[in-house]
Amino acid sequence: MFGRFHKKRRMMGIAMALVGIGVLSACHSRTPEARIDHVASKVANKLDFTNEQKAILDEIANELKKDMADEKQARSSMKDDVRAWITSSELDKAQVKQAIKSKMERIDSKVDKYLDKVATLHKTLNPDQRQEVLALMDRFASKKE
Repeated sequence: MFGRFHKKRRMMGIAMALVGIGVLSACHSRTPEARIDHVASKVANKLDFTNEQKAILDEIANELKKDMADEKQARSSMKDDVRAWITSSELDKAQVKQAIKSKMERIDSKVDKYLDKVATLHKTLNPDQRQEVLALMDRFASKKE
Protein backbone atom coordinates (compact mmCIF):
# COMPACT_ATOMS: atom_id res chain seq x y z
CA MET A 1 0.00 0.00 0.00
CA PHE A 2 2.82 2.37 0.87
CA GLY A 3 4.44 1.79 -2.53
CA ARG A 4 1.20 2.35 -4.46
CA PHE A 5 0.66 5.73 -2.73
CA HIS A 6 4.10 6.98 -3.75
CA LYS A 7 3.60 5.69 -7.29
CA LYS A 8 0.30 7.60 -7.62
CA ARG A 9 1.89 10.67 -6.08
CA ARG A 10 4.82 10.52 -8.49
CA MET A 11 2.48 10.08 -11.49
CA MET A 12 0.37 13.01 -10.29
CA GLY A 13 3.51 15.14 -9.96
CA ILE A 14 4.64 14.25 -13.47
CA ALA A 15 1.18 15.01 -14.86
CA MET A 16 1.08 18.38 -13.08
CA ALA A 17 4.57 19.23 -14.37
CA LEU A 18 3.53 18.42 -17.95
CA VAL A 19 0.38 20.52 -17.63
CA GLY A 20 2.42 23.38 -16.16
CA ILE A 21 4.92 23.26 -19.00
CA GLY A 22 2.08 23.22 -21.53
CA VAL A 23 0.42 26.23 -19.94
CA LEU A 24 3.65 28.20 -19.74
CA SER A 25 4.60 27.46 -23.34
CA ALA A 26 1.12 28.34 -24.59
CA CYS A 27 1.24 31.78 -22.96
CA HIS A 28 4.11 32.93 -25.13
CA SER A 29 3.24 31.36 -28.44
CA ARG A 30 1.05 34.13 -29.83
CA THR A 31 1.54 35.42 -33.33
CA PRO A 32 2.08 39.18 -33.67
CA GLU A 33 -1.51 39.52 -34.89
CA ALA A 34 -2.82 37.58 -31.88
CA ARG A 35 -0.70 39.75 -29.58
CA ILE A 36 -2.33 42.86 -31.03
CA ASP A 37 -5.78 41.42 -30.31
CA HIS A 38 -4.69 40.37 -26.82
CA VAL A 39 -3.29 43.79 -25.95
CA ALA A 40 -6.32 45.60 -27.38
CA SER A 41 -8.64 43.38 -25.35
CA LYS A 42 -6.58 43.90 -22.21
CA VAL A 43 -6.54 47.68 -22.67
CA ALA A 44 -10.29 47.78 -23.32
CA ASN A 45 -10.97 45.75 -20.18
CA LYS A 46 -8.48 47.58 -17.98
CA LEU A 47 -9.81 51.01 -18.97
CA ASP A 48 -13.44 49.84 -18.97
CA PHE A 49 -14.05 51.03 -22.53
CA THR A 50 -17.50 51.77 -23.85
CA ASN A 51 -18.72 50.08 -27.04
CA GLU A 52 -17.81 53.21 -29.02
CA GLN A 53 -14.28 53.20 -27.61
CA LYS A 54 -13.91 49.47 -28.25
CA ALA A 55 -14.96 50.00 -31.88
CA ILE A 56 -12.31 52.71 -32.33
CA LEU A 57 -9.66 50.51 -30.67
CA ASP A 58 -10.66 47.53 -32.84
CA GLU A 59 -10.35 49.70 -35.94
CA ILE A 60 -6.83 50.73 -34.86
CA ALA A 61 -5.91 47.09 -34.13
CA ASN A 62 -7.24 45.86 -37.48
CA GLU A 63 -5.41 48.60 -39.35
CA LEU A 64 -2.23 47.77 -37.45
CA LYS A 65 -2.50 44.09 -38.35
CA LYS A 66 -3.00 44.98 -42.01
CA ASP A 67 0.00 47.29 -41.97
CA MET A 68 2.10 44.64 -40.24
CA ALA A 69 1.35 42.23 -43.07
CA ASP A 70 2.32 44.86 -45.65
CA GLU A 71 5.48 45.73 -43.73
CA LYS A 72 6.42 42.06 -43.47
CA GLN A 73 6.45 41.89 -47.26
CA ALA A 74 8.53 45.08 -47.46
CA ARG A 75 11.02 43.71 -44.89
CA SER A 76 11.38 40.52 -46.91
CA SER A 77 12.13 42.55 -50.02
CA MET A 78 14.61 44.68 -48.06
CA LYS A 79 16.41 41.53 -46.86
CA ASP A 80 16.89 40.47 -50.47
CA ASP A 81 18.28 43.93 -51.30
CA VAL A 82 20.69 43.84 -48.35
CA ARG A 83 21.88 40.37 -49.37
CA ALA A 84 22.54 41.66 -52.88
CA TRP A 85 24.44 44.68 -51.52
CA ILE A 86 26.59 42.47 -49.31
CA THR A 87 27.52 40.11 -52.12
CA SER A 88 28.31 42.88 -54.60
CA SER A 89 31.88 44.04 -55.03
CA GLU A 90 31.01 47.67 -54.33
CA LEU A 91 28.21 49.21 -52.28
CA ASP A 92 25.84 51.44 -54.24
CA LYS A 93 25.27 54.29 -51.79
CA ALA A 94 22.44 55.76 -53.86
CA GLN A 95 20.46 52.51 -53.62
CA VAL A 96 21.01 52.31 -49.86
CA LYS A 97 19.91 55.93 -49.38
CA GLN A 98 16.83 55.33 -51.53
CA ALA A 99 15.90 52.22 -49.54
CA ILE A 100 16.25 54.13 -46.26
CA LYS A 101 14.27 57.06 -47.65
CA SER A 102 11.39 54.82 -48.77
CA LYS A 103 11.33 53.10 -45.36
CA MET A 104 11.14 56.49 -43.60
CA GLU A 105 8.34 57.62 -45.93
CA ARG A 106 6.35 54.47 -45.09
CA ILE A 107 6.84 55.12 -41.39
CA ASP A 108 5.86 58.80 -41.69
CA SER A 109 2.66 57.94 -43.56
CA LYS A 110 1.69 55.43 -40.88
CA VAL A 111 2.43 57.87 -38.06
CA ASP A 112 0.00 60.38 -39.52
CA LYS A 113 -2.68 57.74 -40.04
CA TYR A 114 -2.40 56.31 -36.52
CA LEU A 115 -2.07 59.70 -34.87
CA ASP A 116 -5.47 60.70 -36.26
CA LYS A 117 -7.07 57.48 -35.01
CA VAL A 118 -5.45 57.73 -31.57
CA ALA A 119 -6.56 61.36 -31.32
CA THR A 120 -10.13 60.23 -32.03
CA LEU A 121 -9.87 57.63 -29.27
CA HIS A 122 -8.28 60.18 -26.93
CA LYS A 123 -11.28 62.51 -27.34
CA THR A 124 -13.58 59.77 -26.01
CA LEU A 125 -11.60 59.07 -22.82
CA ASN A 126 -13.13 60.27 -19.57
CA PRO A 127 -10.94 61.70 -16.76
CA ASP A 128 -10.85 58.38 -14.86
CA GLN A 129 -9.66 56.54 -17.96
CA ARG A 130 -6.94 59.14 -18.53
CA GLN A 131 -5.74 58.71 -14.95
CA GLU A 132 -5.70 54.95 -15.43
CA VAL A 133 -3.59 55.38 -18.58
CA LEU A 134 -1.11 57.46 -16.58
CA ALA A 135 -1.02 54.80 -13.85
CA LEU A 136 -0.39 52.07 -16.44
CA MET A 137 2.40 54.14 -17.97
CA ASP A 138 4.03 54.59 -14.57
CA ARG A 139 3.81 50.85 -13.84
CA PHE A 140 5.24 50.02 -17.25
CA ALA A 141 8.07 52.55 -16.85
CA SER A 142 8.98 51.18 -13.42
CA LYS A 143 9.31 47.68 -14.89
CA LYS A 144 11.75 48.95 -17.52
CA GLU A 145 14.06 50.63 -14.99
